[in-house]
Amino acid sequence: MGSFVEYGFAVQDLDPSKHKDTFEVPKNYSEAWNHPDKFQRDEWREAIKTEFEQMNNRGVWEKIKKEDMEPGRRCVKHKWVMDIKRSGRFRACLVACGYSQIPGVDFSEVCSPVINDMSFGIAMVMKLQMNLDAVIFDVETAFLHGDLKEKMHVDCPDGMVTFGNECLLLKQTICGPVQSAARHNHNFSVVLMGLGFKRCPSDPCLFRRGSGEKVLIILCHVDDNLGRIQEERVQVHPGGGFK
Repeated sequence: MGSFVEYGFAVQDLDPSKHKDTFEVPKNYSEAWNHPDKFQRDEWREAIKTEFEQMNNRGVWEKIKKEDMEPGRRCVKHKWVMDIKRSGRFRACLVACGYSQIPGVDFSEVCSPVINDMSFGIAMVMKLQMNLDAVIFDVETAFLHGDLKEKMHVDCPDGMVTFGNECLLLKQTICGPVQSAARHNHNFSVVLMGLGFKRCPSDPCLFRRGSGEKVLIILCHVDDNLGRIQEERVQVHPGGGFK
């Protein structure tokens, strides 16, 4: 089969959301930043810059000298992960390698809170009986919303300007650490309860606000959520907040 270019199509004329398999996803930072095709190179560079901007804006890390690390500590491994989302958006994600963390040093709490299957089944029945509207929503950059309790260090990633023997002291979670899901869930729960939601005593991933003909139910599955609404409406903002 000939390439799109052979048939007179330019790569930039293709919709990534419809022709995802046409685009070769880079395996690392170097392949993305120096991609031979200008259109894709520009897209990957913009994605990498966006990832850095989001982390800098949220104060995810602090640069320190490696000699200032506590004795016996080491940097957790990391890597760049590239992907093209179903929407066609080029996505670059800096991921810490959780397998290189040391239990009791880099982490203590490990869990990925998800809605109980029985709670999910009951919610399905309620949707049918009460004629609830349903919406699936995702918390954007969810793992940048968790406060890190433990001290955790990573080497400065490719693409970051460094001076001397520097590394990063993480102040908030990123993708990859084994405690990221737990810390995101904690902060997300605090936000919901601050908005008047009540957590189900038998399922910590089920939240409810209101009752009767005006009820809003949220089912949490890490950073993916399902909302079931009767009359009441909630606006989900890009930064993950609610109104």
